[in-house]
Amino acid sequence: MENALGPEKTGELTLLAERLNETLRLSGAASAEQAFGLSFSLGMGPILVVLLLLFLFKVINIILAFILLVMALLAMVGITMLAAQQARSNGIRRAYQTNVQMEITLYLAQNNLTRHQFNRLVSQILPEAAPLQAFLTDKE
Repeated sequence: MENALGPEKTGELTLLAERLNETLRLSGAASAEQAFGLSFSLGMGPILVVLLLLFLFKVINIILAFILLVMALLAMVGITMLAAQQARSNGIRRAYQTNVQMEITLYLAQNNLTRHQFNRLVSQILPEAAPLQAFLTDKE
């Protein structure tokens, strides 16, 4: 595809796209880490209390308690991972709406580019899995 920008502007756009993408990635990672830690911490207490009560009332023995603990931990990790993934998506979307979108708008105004041109150029620069790629589609 034809690039309407010179090498200097292309380099500037590359740096901007990589920085904005990194901002989104870090924001999503922080949200996911926080959600995972919180979910895991909150989930451990009830699991251990239930197992302890079952053991104390002689409903289960130590081997069965260990097996149930492992099964409960696996289920909790799965649920926690889903919560962390959702938190990551929400963190990326929030970072885009509060910071990144405004920076893109300012860049477009300063460089007389349309959003379509920006999207096309950035989509060539960033890999497909980059968080910023999710926001490059035109909504027209």
